[in-house]
Amino acid sequence: MKKKILVVCPFFPYPTTFGGVFDTWERIKGLSQLGCEIDLLYANKSLPDDDDLEYVKGFVNEVYGVQRKNKWYHLFGLKPLQVISRNKLIKVYLKKTYDEVIFESESVASVLKNKTLKAKKRILRVHNDEHNYFKNLSKSSPHVFKKIFYYIEGVKFFHFSRKIFNEFDRLWYISADEEKKYRLRTKRKNSLHVPPPINDDFISKKPDNKNVLFVGSLYMDNNFEAIKWYLDNVHSYICEVFKDYNLIICGSTGDNSEELYSKRLGKYERIQTYFNVKDIESVYSMASFFVNPMQNGAGVKLKSINAIVNGLLLIATTTGSEGIGLIDEKMFFLANTPSEFRTALINALKSDPNQIVKIIDNAQNFLKSNSYIDILKNELSL
Repeated sequence: MKKKILVVCPFFPYPTTFGGVFDTWERIKGLSQLGCEIDLLYANKSLPDDDDLEYVKGFVNEVYGVQRKNKWYHLFGLKPLQVISRNKLIKVYLKKTYDEVIFESESVASVLKNKTLKAKKRILRVHNDEHNYFKNLSKSSPHVFKKIFYYIEGVKFFHFSRKIFNEFDRLWYISADEEKKYRLRTKRKNSLHVPPPINDDFISKKPDNKNVLFVGSLYMDNNFEAIKWYLDNVHSYICEVFKDYNLIICGSTGDNSEELYSKRLGKYERIQTYFNVKDIESVYSMASFFVNPMQNGAGVKLKSINAIVNGLLLIATTTGSEGIGLIDEKMFFLANTPSEFRTALINALKSDPNQIVKIIDNAQNFLKSNSYIDILKNELSL
């Protein structure tokens, strides 16, 4: 008998325009490859494109969707707005009994109140310490109202998450660091580190240019803060040292126009921008190095993992590399201050290509050693 699994998403899980979507979608593909019968329940601000919906239906059977709704007075509720805005999930009629239900973050926890939900096991995918995530978003945002909103949302998640975690049979943490903190705090044994899914082949290549890549959802304040920090503190200096250095910036613009980000980034020399790209692999192939200069965030930065999978050397801050387990200088270059980042990147660009390949190989072998597929098989008794 095939395992019947319901995946509950706080968004439509394709295309993979940011880390949470990537983690969710690639795991759905993995579950499909393992022979599971998957249904999808999602809440999204808008309807998915017909082509995207048809592509998703190639991996899942039933698709249930509701529209995410916000009202101004929801800001004054005790629960996080991320949860309240998805309350329509409670009313969806679910026809089947499932072996497992995978909740993709606490944002869809309202499904626990759905009277038609029948499942033997309830699993929560912990993408972030949401309290810490929103606290850091508050630090990143230049807008006073957003700073206040993010801070309050973080406080709400602090109380909501601690309470709701008790209603799940299993917690699948994306971050090894955050999973360890949870176990130490609660002394419970219902959590496990389940690394981000990697389904694509690992790419081996020797650096053949001095192109540096940054990938991130530019409409998120912490991502734009990161690339702005890099441009203001590192980029111009590297331009002076290496005449053949170029920076490639790739990211989604959300509800904002591409022109807005073209204007914001237009004052900087020797950059190429690619917005809202569906086939991001083609962008990875243009570069030999990847920077993740994030100053604020939580959880695992999937952009850093994807860079390694695609054969790029990673130079990152502590925030940009946290939760993965990489070893500095052996698997990537760690740099936090502007001076450290400039030095690390110069050393990388000057290094023997064979030495760079060795570091990338070490990082790739580390990621290969912790296969999410093997963990899923054990967790789901497949």
